[in-house]
Amino acid sequence: MAEFIEIRATIEGHERAAVLANGILRAGLATSIDIAETPRPTTRHDEISWELTLITTAWQAPALERHIRETGLDSAIVSRPVVADPGRHPDWHPGWLNEEQP
Repeated sequence: MAEFIEIRATIEGHERAAVLANGILRAGLATSIDIAETPRPTTRHDEISWELTLITTAWQAPALERHIRETGLDSAIVSRPVVADPGRHPDWHPGWLNEEQP
């Protein structure tokens, strides 16, 4: 099992997204929160959808998902393990050490 889980949820309205993110932080359910505007169409034309990308521990993921659902969110919540290879540079390619352009 992965140590960390990435959870994504989309919510309509900037204020609702901010309130949800604040509640998650206050509850200590995520180690990282990113909020970004998303092109997803909304049911109300005067509101924008926001995608929350949250990083949490594997054992806190169920509580975080429950917290999100309790806000009345009716869209899908997507979870996936965060997989990292600490021994490898993420942008590595053969010329990386020689400062060659890929």
